[in-house]
Amino acid sequence: MNYLKILGFQLQLELDCNSKDEYLIPTERYKQELEAMKDIITKKDSNVIILPEMSYQEELFNYWKELSKNKLIVAGSVYNEGVNQTAVFHEEKSYFIPKCNASGAEPMVRTIKKCSPTDFQQNHLEDHTFFIDRKKIVVLNCMEYYQNAYYIARNNPDIFAIICICSNNNTQVFKEETKALHNHCENIYTFMINCISNYMGKSYAQGESYIYGPIQRHEQEWLKRDGYNLDNHCSSILNLSNEPEYIYGEFKNNFSRFGRSDEYENNPRNIEIGKIKVKERRNLNG
Repeated sequence: MNYLKILGFQLQLELDCNSKDEYLIPTERYKQELEAMKDIITKKDSNVIILPEMSYQEELFNYWKELSKNKLIVAGSVYNEGVNQTAVFHEEKSYFIPKCNASGAEPMVRTIKKCSPTDFQQNHLEDHTFFIDRKKIVVLNCMEYYQNAYYIARNNPDIFAIICICSNNNTQVFKEETKALHNHCENIYTFMINCISNYMGKSYAQGESYIYGPIQRHEQEWLKRDGYNLDNHCSSILNLSNEPEYIYGEFKNNFSRFGRSDEYENNPRNIEIGKIKVKERRNLNG
């Protein structure tokens, strides 16, 4: 049927930073989220798994590496020697890809060289490109999407999806970029997976992850009737809330647009949103 099964996790994180690095504080809740996430991964057996920016933990290196046979796993990101690196696992190999574009809130913005969209496409795009089931997927880290995705999509019509991992407190600004991209490129997907985070003790990233891409009008209508939140845009597939959630679905981009066609296959299909439920710790003192 040529669908890709894609699973994304909107995790709740506690983040902090110093003058050089931003870092994840592995709270008890976060550890419980990871256990719940592993259960969902086992049940769904997806082709692609996505975690948000700053959620990578070194303790899961072997887990991700072994799991990545015949899969693409974007396992979040982590700071290494002052640079935010996107952690990707594919066919039992690991890739830690330096982030080329930073926001003003990131410590690394003070030290990295500015990267233009032209520079990114000429010198960095190949490092961000992966294939799963012969479908080309570009993996971008937050500001890399905001600065480059529009140009990448218009210059590379063979891309199946752009994955954007974020720790973002203003998803609406990103969504305006996404709308511009999909106004021109109707057969490319955007999977923007954000976290919900406290940053230096204050509420920061707000969740509200979303998916844009090729979707049939009838399927948009059914998703709305099922109670899912979509934008009023022809490419809007789904918006998440500001709670820890996962999103699963099966996607393709070579589909018939007409319900009367003999070749009609609905797209996307088997959409599911669920809460990431953590186990309550029992009070052993009564």
